[in-house]
Amino acid sequence: MQITKISARAINIPRQSRLTTSYGSIDSAITILVEINTDDGVTGYGQASVDAPFYGESGEGMLVNIRKHLAPALIGQNPFDIKHLNHLMHRALPHHWFSFSGVDMALWDLKGKALGTPIYQLMGGKVRDGLTLMGFVHHGEPAEMAASATEQLDRFGYSVLKMKIGLDPKEDVARYRAVATAVGDRAVIQVDGNTGYTLHQAVPALTTMEQIGALGAIEQPVARLEDLAELARRLATPIMADEAIYGPEDAIDVVRRKAASIALMKMNKHGGLTNVHQIGQIFEAAGLSLSVAIYYDLIGVAAAHLAAALPCVTWPSPATAMPDTIVATRFQPDGLHLRAPDGPGLGVELDWDKVEKYTVEL
Repeated sequence: MQITKISARAINIPRQSRLTTSYGSIDSAITILVEINTDDGVTGYGQASVDAPFYGESGEGMLVNIRKHLAPALIGQNPFDIKHLNHLMHRALPHHWFSFSGVDMALWDLKGKALGTPIYQLMGGKVRDGLTLMGFVHHGEPAEMAASATEQLDRFGYSVLKMKIGLDPKEDVARYRAVATAVGDRAVIQVDGNTGYTLHQAVPALTTMEQIGALGAIEQPVARLEDLAELARRLATPIMADEAIYGPEDAIDVVRRKAASIALMKMNKHGGLTNVHQIGQIFEAAGLSLSVAIYYDLIGVAAAHLAAALPCVTWPSPATAMPDTIVATRFQPDGLHLRAPDGPGLGVELDWDKVEKYTVEL
């Protein structure tokens, strides 16, 4: 079997609600959909989110990279040789993790389809059915956020709620206090700073949040790895790495410096399923935990496969509310659990009418 064609297009589905972080606000969810064709007629699909201009590669750049650099490097190759093909991508365009990720996912989907087995089996089989979900409290006025937290706990019974910080320390503490008061002892709160604090800002703000109570995890409040490690030494709450990890070598640095005990995996940021699986093995060996971001569409499906196969994925993943999807059979949680499909490859089909509807030019 040989790869005969690799194509990519941009998909843009408007968000149900605005996402506000320390980077800014965004109303849309742009992704790059990748299709890999073979001479045996087996086709694999992958998808990568676009987080630019906040971080990572732009959608325009990813399309050019896949079409002009990665596709020529992989056409004619055996799609089963996924690790070798990742080396070829890295040689053709080093460190372009976002561009790699959709191609890598499509290779796993293709291999699973060709062998008639789900991706989680290709990764060693199930240790669980999929991943567990947490709630997400969108940025707003403290009273609004407290009401949202209460409504989500009443409706879904989440054990963890996530909220954004890293914008203004004083206002962040006020919002946290409101949410924590509403939550009480019903759940814990994961605060996500998206590198928005300096160490000088982070220490007093996060110490105050610890004193208020209900703090379950602190996600990447500072940018520098040495500052993250300093927070891990000073605070009792587990530190979660996000922007500190791109490739597997970054995960090794986090372990060596004892900078975090949890990490959030975003497949686009790490280059795809292959590298997330490798990071999972590093964290498992170190006795640490992972959470896997589900985002939407095929990315969520792939996250469920990773969570099913990686023992260290023990921290819940933020639920994502999107008004629509390009997956033909809507991929929905069963209660608080998002189960990996049992069909070959990713185990889902695409709704091509929706694909055409949401395809955009960048």
